Amino acid sequence: MGRPRRGGVSPLRDLPVVLWLLLAAVAAVIQPYLREAVWVMVHLALLGAMTHAVLVWSTFFAQALLKTPESVDPAAHQSLRQAGMVVGVLCVITGVPISLWPLVVVGASVVAAVVVWHGIAMARRLRAALPSRFGVTVRYYLAASVCLPVGAVFGVLLARWPASELFGRLLTAHTLTMLLGWLGLTIIGTLVTFWPTMLRTRVDPRAAVLAQQALPIVLAGIVLIDIGALAALQGLVVAGLLVHLLGVIWWGRALVGPVRTAPPRRAPGVFAAAALVWGLVLLVSLIVHVATAGSWGAIAGGYLPITLIAVLGFTLQLLTGALSQLIPTVLGGGPRVRAAVDAEFGRLLWFRLAVLNSGLIVALSPVPVEAQRVALAAVMLAVGLLVPLLLRGIIVGVRGRRAGPQNFIAEAR
Repeated sequence: MGRPRRGGVSPLRDLPVVLWLLLAAVAAVIQPYLREAVWVMVHLALLGAMTHAVLVWSTFFAQALLKTPESVDPAAHQSLRQAGMVVGVLCVITGVPISLWPLVVVGASVVAAVVVWHGIAMARRLRAALPSRFGVTVRYYLAASVCLPVGAVFGVLLARWPASELFGRLLTAHTLTMLLGWLGLTIIGTLVTFWPTMLRTRVDPRAAVLAQQALPIVLAGIVLIDIGALAALQGLVVAGLLVHLLGVIWWGRALVGPVRTAPPRRAPGVFAAAALVWGLVLLVSLIVHVATAGSWGAIAGGYLPITLIAVLGFTLQLLTGALSQLIPTVLGGGPRVRAAVDAEFGRLLWFRLAVLNSGLIVALSPVPVEAQRVALAAVMLAVGLLVPLLLRGIIVGVRGRRAGPQNFIAEAR
């Protein structure tokens, strides 16, 4: 049986996330001179960093849970998908600001094709694997891989900048299919086992069953959202969001036991816990926003606070927690090397957490614009610290492995 690959740095696996986040930081600095600056920053973070992370780490978790032979999804195929994703995302992020729609179509098609291939690989793993208690996680990945191509179609149509009402409908369908479907389903499936891992405690005995029961509910919510947006029925979109929230709450009961047993104290659990709170705020905010907006144009016009919560509060904060757990694990090198890498990700932990979350609250509050801008800059700085910490963690891990246990201990002293 195969095992997930560990031990050392894989440039194609590890570096694109860092590069996308760096580019997002650069875009934030030069945004007064950048066309579609907010769009570019959001897509560098979500389509770039988050999507690459989903592609890489969902494969890692699927292999760890199902233990299928490497021949089911060879490493070379995984590398091709990772490279293809980088190319596709580059095309999309280049094409939209310069209004080159054919380039957007090419990029979105490549991204969709990569994810379809990813989904086929997940289906092959499920067929090849022995029955597994946590096979439901891979079913979530499979469902997520269906959502991205659908969301990509909506995104390509959005790139033509249609009239206000149609724009609002397509924006709703695109963002919610990608956020709740592609990213959200992957996150739900992963946290079934990864949440207790981050807390260093046991999985809730009900976790797999609750996840299995929640899957059709959250999927039904996404389907209702898309039908409502396409049919111009805001009430149906609200109903879909409520159904999705119900499914998330049903699944989320399995998160309570582990956090009671082992409250978060390390970077992985602390950031993930904060992200989950923002995720709940995000769903409630979406329901209120869509329900109270007077038109589809108003939905689109009031999307900035939703975007800030989704990108900074939920997804990137969750990415910070996840990578703080995963990078020390895959670098290997033994307990002492891992502890040293862990320490890098724990640097300025409570400061980063406080600045990120309190700053985001201020940025969303009815305070003067200048205060919002300062708070948002502080939040971006706190999120951006993940990049040097990632690099430091990787460097420490690689040096520790090369030095060997005894030499590493001597150097540490």
